[in-house]
Amino acid sequence: MTLTTEQRRAIWQKIMRTSDNCGGITKPQLLETVDAIDDWWETTGAASANTAIPQPQRGILTNKQKARLFVMLIEARYEVS
Repeated sequence: MTLTTEQRRAIWQKIMRTSDNCGGITKPQLLETVDAIDDWWETTGAASANTAIPQPQRGILTNKQKARLFVMLIEARYEVS
């Protein structure tokens, strides 16, 4: 499910308020990036991530559990918390 405009804007605002603020790009560019990543996740990313999970785990895990695993792996890989 693609995020709503309001949800995307809330993420954008949250990023701008943190120490992880994406320096070097403008606020509109950051919002475009949030939109693009959400669009990519909706069209390609989620299906690709789901396909990478072997069966029977893919069928057993809920979408929320899969998302939590994905977030934890990305945070660990890029040392983000």
